[in-house]
Amino acid sequence: MTDEQPLAIGFGDLRGFTTFTAERGDREALRVAERFASVVRAEIGEHGGRLLKTYGDGVMLSFNGADAALQSAIGVQRALSAYNESHAEDSLCAGFGLTWGSAIRTGDDLFGHSVNLAKRLADLAKACQIVVSPEIRDQSSSSSVCTFRDLGERKIKGLGRTRLYEAVWRDEAAVLSLPDDSLDVILTNDQRLVLEFSKPAEEALDAIRAKLDAGVDAKGPAAFLKRKMLERLGRDLPKWVDAAQRFGAVGVGIEHHLDEIDATFSDGALKIQLPDGRSLTFNRNQIREEDARRFLAKLASLREQKRA
Repeated sequence: MTDEQPLAIGFGDLRGFTTFTAERGDREALRVAERFASVVRAEIGEHGGRLLKTYGDGVMLSFNGADAALQSAIGVQRALSAYNESHAEDSLCAGFGLTWGSAIRTGDDLFGHSVNLAKRLADLAKACQIVVSPEIRDQSSSSSVCTFRDLGERKIKGLGRTRLYEAVWRDEAAVLSLPDDSLDVILTNDQRLVLEFSKPAEEALDAIRAKLDAGVDAKGPAAFLKRKMLERLGRDLPKWVDAAQRFGAVGVGIEHHLDEIDATFSDGALKIQLPDGRSLTFNRNQIREEDARRFLAKLASLREQKRA
């Protein structure tokens, strides 16, 4: 028996999960996935949501209203951020996509355009980000819960073009977005630096690494040339993406307190020094000088506020 009705539909999935599974094994990966699902259950239970299904590192959700969907997704993100405070070596970051529209319900499953779009938005969302359709923004009355950032019109694979919005749940002071949309660098008013990486950047890195690994043991002149080409391609990867993978977090969304980091701008490059000697460097092709200097000014201002 089927039933078609308007619903808010959500998908969320952990970031960096494939790499984590390969490095830590299936049992550890299952533990992390179950931890994520338990956080989701607790948050959606407070807002009348339904956990329709889990799929490895992801969840599918439904809600009777846009506000409930937003409040639940924001609650999950805040709960994960709080969890990460005391679990630096086992942190969890997820991307969420939310839509509003008609869906056909068959048992405990949903089908339709809104369902497909919600999954696509979850895939587009950066780690720790919530991306929503225009209908969610229009249906919502949760201005006190979050603000909405216009992400512009995007081409969604297989679904055409649509305007997207980010539900901003952090108390942001400044945001630097790279031109290729692979990373947001965020300063928050509660004294944090947040790095939010895109899922496509992670997947591209994993694919190139797999090709590099496959070429290592190959024999002969052709294999030698292929290996050298792959090594060059690997060197051309954005260094901040590779650095993120090496930081050891399950999700590629990284938070640091401002007293743990430093940032400088020199020779057209912004360098952010992270704990334990790690650093991220962005050149003039990635971040404009005026944006970098505004970012540094805001960082200095936040630190001055803390000292006051």
